[in-house]
Amino acid sequence: MTALLTETQDLPAALATPADGITPRDIDFELDARRAKDWLDASQEKTLFLNALSILFPPGERFFIAAVLANRATVTDPRLKREIKDFCKQEAFHTREHIAYNEALQAFVDADKLDRELTAYLAWVKKTLPAGGPLLVTCALEHFTAILAHALLEDPTELQGAEPTYERMWVWHALEECEHKAVAYDVMRATMGGPFLELRRMAVMLVTTVTFFRFIGKHVVALMRAQGLVGKPASWAKLLWYVFGNPGIMRRIAGPWAAYFRPGFHPNDLDDSRALAKTRAMVAAW
Repeated sequence: MTALLTETQDLPAALATPADGITPRDIDFELDARRAKDWLDASQEKTLFLNALSILFPPGERFFIAAVLANRATVTDPRLKREIKDFCKQEAFHTREHIAYNEALQAFVDADKLDRELTAYLAWVKKTLPAGGPLLVTCALEHFTAILAHALLEDPTELQGAEPTYERMWVWHALEECEHKAVAYDVMRATMGGPFLELRRMAVMLVTTVTFFRFIGKHVVALMRAQGLVGKPASWAKLLWYVFGNPGIMRRIAGPWAAYFRPGFHPNDLDDSRALAKTRAMVAAW
């Protein structure tokens, strides 16, 4: 876990990252489709993991937008209304860019099939859960993406040696996930209540975590099979070491993930100010 994560995972809400500064950036990255399989060729395991994440994003972000918009009518705070608008714009741009990304993956893996399977599952979730359920799922997954984004931005070695357009796209996406990380949560707090809300959001995070690993694992296996890596123990060892060992992307986010179960938790308890300032300056210079 990075030093900043260790130092700030328990910061009080008073020191939180400011909620303003959600800036939709309409950038077309024009990814080189020929590099989709090896855009981070110095680290096959990172490429596999991030490619698997990319397949998750279009269905997931469409689900997030719908869940937040379904509750917009009952939001009264003008600032939160503006943030909802900017959140939806950012997520729409992310969806568009990851659709293009996944079209590049389609050259060697059936990303469309994986997209359809996740889309169908999320449609079932939306239909099955009681009122407010999709928003609670969105809060949980937005926390997941935000802490992954934080870890990505805080460790410059994560994307070291990457093909430049892919590196920029991931940096841009991570920046905007950190910027809007509290919007769904604030909508939940503004529109939902009841004595069991805290227990409900915690329970949903547990179920959502299992589901997240189920789908990311499925996508990783599909990618490895398509690249002839499933039967290679060394490839599995490198991937598992990256995810859970050293640097251990999932191990590093364990603390911030667990913070979600703290009574009174808020996404802005994890301070992104340093990463945001550094990355905004970088993106502005592109």
